[in-house]
Amino acid sequence: MLDVLKQVELELPELLKDESAWVGKDVNYHPPRVERLWRQWRDIYRIYLHRIHPCKPEEALFHPHPWPSAMLLLPGSAPYKMGVGHGGGDDNPPIDKVLTMQPGSRYEMVDLNDWHFVAPIDEPAITLMVTGEPWSREAPKSTKSLEPLTEQARAEIFTLFRQQFCPSISNVDR
Repeated sequence: MLDVLKQVELELPELLKDESAWVGKDVNYHPPRVERLWRQWRDIYRIYLHRIHPCKPEEALFHPHPWPSAMLLLPGSAPYKMGVGHGGGDDNPPIDKVLTMQPGSRYEMVDLNDWHFVAPIDEPAITLMVTGEPWSREAPKSTKSLEPLTEQARAEIFTLFRQQFCPSISNVDR
């Protein structure tokens, strides 16, 4: 998935031009709160732009992903603590280790039994994620419906990613 992430990075300046192609969600049912923009890409992939708000590691949702994924913690972002574990089923496996992910870090989750949590330190973390075709793996879901992002949050996230991936494009050019 890291090779797919690199391709997304190359194409992101063009993809950021069409704001209407991105769906915004405020994922606030469990810490950390995640402000998310996402869009479909090349039929089987989804691209996610995340602003993940700080929380304590013990509060963060420990979860598997229902699809293979790769992430980039943007340069200039806040770092985050990431707990990782491995196990089948719906019950949380033991946390094998807790790492501090620094800005510029990349990683992938390519086993359907990989679990993780992220807990940004002091400030929001900004991440780019790409996911592949879903597995037949269940992942925790909220019973709450997710709210759309506010227009202000959408604009702020687009600005953060444009500054990183296409600094020559100003907000006026949208």
